[in-house]
Amino acid sequence: MQITEAPIGSLLLQAVRAHAALATSLLADLGLVAPQEVVLLYLQDHGRMPQAELVRFLGRDRSTVTATLQAMERGRLIVRTPSRTDQRAMDVDLTDTGRALCPRIRAAWAELERLTFGRLAPAQREQLKAGLTAARDAARAHHENKETRP
Repeated sequence: MQITEAPIGSLLLQAVRAHAALATSLLADLGLVAPQEVVLLYLQDHGRMPQAELVRFLGRDRSTVTATLQAMERGRLIVRTPSRTDQRAMDVDLTDTGRALCPRIRAAWAELERLTFGRLAPAQREQLKAGLTAARDAARAHHENKETRP
């Protein structure tokens, strides 16, 4: 269904939902759910870090991230340990199991990209990236501007 007053927005929402459904399926094949794969890749790229940094990166509330990390810890994908510098904080790092999963996650993301955007010509991909970047930046700027107004 396309909303007449928002044809691009409604189509974008449909594309996001279809993309997310496909991503969910590919992640399930790895025994993961979103955003576990993002946490693993972020830790692989940045190394051990405070849990608060993952909360900031994911843009979710602390309790939601804590629940995600607890599930990942039970699955032996990550380990959380008390911070060496702040007794109130926890640090998060990959386990060998989590680290070994990262190449498979990257392959799943590449497959997701191929399945979703593989029919687009290179020029169409570039146009789509530019358009989505501009739309994202405009929405963020409007939202941030709205939050700073009294």
